[in-house]
Amino acid sequence: MEMEDPPCTRLFPDLPDEIAVRIIARIPRSHHRSLCYVSKSWRSFLLSRLLFTLRSSVTHSTEPTICLNIRTQTNQSPWLVLNQGRSHPDYLPSPPLSTVGSACATVGPFVFVVGGSLSSVPSNVVQILDLRIGGQWFPGPRMSTAREFAAASFLNGRLYAIGGCLSSSEGWAESLNPFDKNPQWVPIDSPVHVREKWMHGCVVLSGQVLAMADRGGVAYDPGQDTGSCSWGPVPKRLDLGWKGRAVVVNGILYTYDYMGKIKGYDPVMDKWRPVMGVDKQLPKFLCGATLANLHGVLCVIWEQRRNGGKQKEMMVDWAGIRVTDLRNEGLHGSILWWETVALGMPYGSAIAHCVVAEF
Repeated sequence: MEMEDPPCTRLFPDLPDEIAVRIIARIPRSHHRSLCYVSKSWRSFLLSRLLFTLRSSVTHSTEPTICLNIRTQTNQSPWLVLNQGRSHPDYLPSPPLSTVGSACATVGPFVFVVGGSLSSVPSNVVQILDLRIGGQWFPGPRMSTAREFAAASFLNGRLYAIGGCLSSSEGWAESLNPFDKNPQWVPIDSPVHVREKWMHGCVVLSGQVLAMADRGGVAYDPGQDTGSCSWGPVPKRLDLGWKGRAVVVNGILYTYDYMGKIKGYDPVMDKWRPVMGVDKQLPKFLCGATLANLHGVLCVIWEQRRNGGKQKEMMVDWAGIRVTDLRNEGLHGSILWWETVALGMPYGSAIAHCVVAEF
């Protein structure tokens, strides 16, 4: 993927271009849409790959962003971005192929949509959303195996795809370095006893890829330090407690329990602990909520339910929670914000994916 564009000229009439672009690169991304109207040169630069390169080189200039993929009743797959302090999202282009049951993983400004079914047939397609240039889609290297409801995650610069296919498939698990000059998927040897078909969650925890399936989860250690990979079950206590969407924040895996309360799993203690201090403020997430790690803040996004039969538009609430690990005294959460966003989608749509990209 090309990382550099030729610099735009005459951004500031009285400043050299190499200074002007570094000034603009420090402006928060929330202002970029308005700045596009300054001039054609500004718009060209703000939508360029060069901007991302410069923002990455400036400390704390890139910003984590929550991206939602919505599944509508017409089988469309719009993508959008949530912005704190705004009641409406920014809309992104829809992918060329609208898949059902795909898996998603992100690294930097790239969102990888892996597999999913097309016209009820599992596919091996990989679609890449590049957020650096206003949100453009590109085809990625196809997997060796068609998948739906697989697990996907990034670890140590490689994209992993696990399951979502027949257990007899040679490429039941495979990995890819998408930034190689000629990227190709590489099959990963896996014992038959760890293979499961349908995955409902995937995270990276303690240097391992954890893929949760409908009949237990599996853990994959790529062996970056030892040079040898290994497979095994996830810890039993974790397996029993993780039944919904989950996210890792500061080394703790968060999900919600059967009572709808948020809890965190500590891999060092091998223990689940409730997040205290937010029970009376937040609803009980019995279903339909999703979690995200926004630069160390635990975010919870949930769909509003119909109010008196008059709701025609999909609305979501999202809250940012700062969690403090008090060790023996447990996990304590404090709500930093709670906002409502109108998504502009018909009521009855649902959140298919929630990922965090940084650009």
